[in-house]
Amino acid sequence: MKLSYFIYSKSIRSKTMIILYVVLLSIKSIAQQNPQFSQYLQNPLVLNPAITGAEDFLDVTIGYRNQWTGFDGAPKTGTLSFHTPTSLLFRTNRRATSESHSGLGAFIYSDDTGPINQSGYYLSYAYHLQASEEWFVSIGTFVGGSQFSFNANDVELVENPNDILVQNISNTNFDMSLGIYIYSKNLFMGITANKIFDQEIPYNIQNGALSTGTLPRNYNALLGSRIDLDRYWTIIPSGVIRTIENAPVQWDISLKAEYQNRLWGGISYRNEESVYALVGFRIWDSFYVGYSYDYPISEFGNNQSGSHEIVLSYRIFGGNNKCGCAVNSL
Repeated sequence: MKLSYFIYSKSIRSKTMIILYVVLLSIKSIAQQNPQFSQYLQNPLVLNPAITGAEDFLDVTIGYRNQWTGFDGAPKTGTLSFHTPTSLLFRTNRRATSESHSGLGAFIYSDDTGPINQSGYYLSYAYHLQASEEWFVSIGTFVGGSQFSFNANDVELVENPNDILVQNISNTNFDMSLGIYIYSKNLFMGITANKIFDQEIPYNIQNGALSTGTLPRNYNALLGSRIDLDRYWTIIPSGVIRTIENAPVQWDISLKAEYQNRLWGGISYRNEESVYALVGFRIWDSFYVGYSYDYPISEFGNNQSGSHEIVLSYRIFGGNNKCGCAVNSL
């Protein structure tokens, strides 16, 4: 939970020094966080670049998350991603069921929280090494840039509207993530390190004096399994752990049920924050629609009416969809 913004919103008409405190706290705490997603199984590239090109299809996905509905200035996040095995992108011979291969992709996001905006734009690459007849090990990276901005015009200062301590901030940094992903047809796991370089956000405090805030590294880990109950039904238990320097560990645990890869639904729990449900369906053979709703269970829940997220995916399959991976499980 982005508690520092909650403090900001509740104190917006209070003393200027509280505003300043929140601005600086936002740089240290809000800016270090990656956007939060409930449908990470529908669009796993938001978690780990090593998933790039894992399955035998070209995937284009857009997503939108409206968090804390009804709360003024609550986070709103948009994403656009693309990834594919290079064999499809360059129309080379399609790989066999078990064969080492590589993947290429791209990922863009924008996350707005009141006066604060974070955005990123990345290219991704992954190499999937066949470790055994059933297992693959993939190493991947995001390489690109991230931007942090604070719009002082969106802050209403009552006591001192021209206070020089509250000012516009805009900074762009080179950004890079590294991930590893291990998978078979029935099990998948991975870990990612984001913002692996120390990133600084400079801002002027007073009379030209320069100070900085930092964007520390953060990590996430994914673990899940695809279990076929019969020829029609499959269940997919999964979990995600997110950790950020100087912040509490956050984790999600989910259970998803899928019917013939055409309909699915599930329920998840995010520690000390929300319970959320997700549903989805496939239209024709290539278009996927997913929706989730987060019901708040924290004390903050009285100030908002939950979070909504929708994900739309279009997939172009590479023939018989043969690959040594958890096919369509993510």
